[in-house]
Amino acid sequence: MTARKPLDLRLLPTALSAWAVALAAVHLPWEPALQLGWILLGAGGLLGVSVGLFHRLVLHPAMLHALLCCVLAGVVALQAGAEARGYELSGWAEAVEGDAPVMVTLRISGQPELLATPGFGGETRVMARALVETASLSGAQIPAVVDAPVVIIQDAADAADAGDDGDAADAGGDGDAAVRPAAEDLPLLTGQRYQGLVRLRSTEPGQRETAVVFPFGEALERLPADDRAEFTEIFNRLRSATAAASSHALGDAPALLPGLILGDRTYQDEELSEAMRAAGLSHLTAVSGANCALVMGALIGTVRLLRAPRWMTVPVALIGLVLFVLLVHPEPSVIRAGVMGSIAAIALFAGRGRAAFSLLCLCVLGLLVFDPYYATEPAFQLSAAATAGIVILGTRIRERLEGFLPAVIAAPLALAFSAQLFVTPVLLPLSSSMSTYAVPANVLAAPFVPFITVPGTFAAVISTTLPWLAAPILWCCGLAAACLGLIGRFAAGLPQATAPWPEGWVGGALVVLYLFAAVVLAWGLVDRFRGWHVAVLAGAAAAVVALVLPVTALAPSRGVDQWRVALCDVGQGDMLVIRTQESAGVVVDAGEDPMLADQCLETLGVETVEALLLTHEHRDHYGGAPGVIEDRAAGSILHAGSAGWDVSTEVESVAELPSSTQVRRPQAGETFEFTDQLRVRMTVWAAESHHTEANDNSLVAFFEIADPELPDATVGSVGQPLRVLTLGDLEEEVASSLLRRVGAPVGVHLLKVAHHGAANGGTQVLEATRPAAALIGVGEDNSYGHPSGEILGTLEGLGAAVYRTDLHGTVVFTVDSEGFEALSVP
Repeated sequence: MTARKPLDLRLLPTALSAWAVALAAVHLPWEPALQLGWILLGAGGLLGVSVGLFHRLVLHPAMLHALLCCVLAGVVALQAGAEARGYELSGWAEAVEGDAPVMVTLRISGQPELLATPGFGGETRVMARALVETASLSGAQIPAVVDAPVVIIQDAADAADAGDDGDAADAGGDGDAAVRPAAEDLPLLTGQRYQGLVRLRSTEPGQRETAVVFPFGEALERLPADDRAEFTEIFNRLRSATAAASSHALGDAPALLPGLILGDRTYQDEELSEAMRAAGLSHLTAVSGANCALVMGALIGTVRLLRAPRWMTVPVALIGLVLFVLLVHPEPSVIRAGVMGSIAAIALFAGRGRAAFSLLCLCVLGLLVFDPYYATEPAFQLSAAATAGIVILGTRIRERLEGFLPAVIAAPLALAFSAQLFVTPVLLPLSSSMSTYAVPANVLAAPFVPFITVPGTFAAVISTTLPWLAAPILWCCGLAAACLGLIGRFAAGLPQATAPWPEGWVGGALVVLYLFAAVVLAWGLVDRFRGWHVAVLAGAAAAVVALVLPVTALAPSRGVDQWRVALCDVGQGDMLVIRTQESAGVVVDAGEDPMLADQCLETLGVETVEALLLTHEHRDHYGGAPGVIEDRAAGSILHAGSAGWDVSTEVESVAELPSSTQVRRPQAGETFEFTDQLRVRMTVWAAESHHTEANDNSLVAFFEIADPELPDATVGSVGQPLRVLTLGDLEEEVASSLLRRVGAPVGVHLLKVAHHGAANGGTQVLEATRPAAALIGVGEDNSYGHPSGEILGTLEGLGAAVYRTDLHGTVVFTVDSEGFEALSVP
């Protein structure tokens, strides 16, 4: 038997160097980024001269590698700096930072989505990625804005009014429509051009999108279609026809098929989406390298079955891949998936593992030179890791599986296992939890995927020309898709389907052990297993079992029973709980979702709400009130907000209030005391009603929490109470005025940051109070860009620990004789 050649790793140092430089360059201002690029190119030039002059004496492969690293890393840095420089010199960056509205012409570049999180007034919103083609500020044309990437957020109702066909689904109101509008029902259409006056908000450094765009006044006007829009519309019609033809499939198939084939998740309800996420299968409903690999593999296999000339294999596969990318839509994530998938197909289906690794490195370099912002994207990191796993292990696993399984099953199983093995170490730093059953769920799902992707893509292509043939093909694909839905729901329903990854040294040790075990497993599969391999793998398996049980609770931590303050994870909204008794507390705001509010109080064991504070009339603060009030006797409801806000009517319309519950506005300076067990004193710092902006009428409360049983010298004792300041959504100007008039509360330990960390909350209160810890209630991947870099930077400069619900989930603060400590609650 011929010995297998080792992988060609010569381009790996260059790819890693370019990646590291790209990560740095996209976070830098354009001048340092360009300087970094020229320094690296200069270093490369010096190395090149050295090699040319003294090659007979000092030529060494390491010098050639260093030369290549410097040159390509320098090109990546120059590309990032040049792009940022263009936006800066054209005036686009200044327009983004300014407050004046801007007239823009933009083209929708990605598939529009209906946002799960409604606006502050409860309105349903649409989000889409777009490219700004022209822009003008105060009548002056911004000259060099060419395809500046942005994210546009628009109210769904306003967008519907701007649509040409008038058939958009009415998704307004509270965002709880029974049927989510599909992609073709969202009036912002992929590939179409729109024009209008907009407000711009800056994004964080390192993001590809240069701004978040909000229509100013009227909704954006759709412009007449040009050649590019008409070409895109061909594929839009194919996607719509595919979804329509899938609607008669069984089980969850009508919702899953558009995602499995085209990456369109708009047909999935929240329950199904959450089940797929918890099972570790959500990647199947987004176009990934695996989809592209299967399509290319099918084309390669077809060419071979037809006994066509060998030279036709590559052109047919590449043409098919390009058409597939156009069908899905060529946005950056899909282009990346296409490139990575082509490498996976070559490695797995053509058996070119050694060359494929060099090709992977070459494609990483090409993508980073083309767009350095790929380096910051988790999807790109996961694609590279998954493709590396397939390249290194996929062929060997496939060969072993083919010894007892048919090739049509062995190849997908090899793809799923090798990819999952390599992506898990990348996923762990991105999430505080892991999908416990992701590997077995993916292995069970893998045999079904080819029977969906390959025939489903063919059906999508003919969906408008031969609908009578596409419909039965998609119905058959739906059988496999329904099985995937069953697997996802079953895995998500198992105990601890998403296991919290432990923090501190326990979590770090498990990551290191997993990485070591993955290397050992890869070594054993590529070479052969030895006795110590089995011991290491058994230890790693025991560690994972310990996590699932979980025995990791042995890690030292304080008991949650000692909590005093809780920041509840209610998505893009605010909810804080101040404990007053063993099973009672004061609740400050309730988020948007009553179910999430109720779940948090259930977790905390709160059975009685002594007072519910509703800071102002935005639904992300009061919409969850029914979940707080129902089955819990609320002693009083205290509120601020605009003068015309009728809280009694608003709350009573969704929850029955006991006659004993008092609803009223407190006055600034008024105090409330709760002293049955803990001693809690609440002082109203602000509660106004005359401001035009509702946020500025927020109820601001200052709490002092004392435990008589604690020694006086400790935080949380009677002599040194734990001090908490909650700011609602108070904005900068009014906050500054309050500081001038009444001064800042003294000795704040915990500060609930205003407006989810938005920049308009300002930094004056942060600097005046200098809290030990800052609390931010914010939704994961929210479209507002919350929290802002300015707020986070200020808190970092003040030395405050920052706890965010999008990163840490529900956080409780415990108090004992050693002080107070933060804990994440699963």
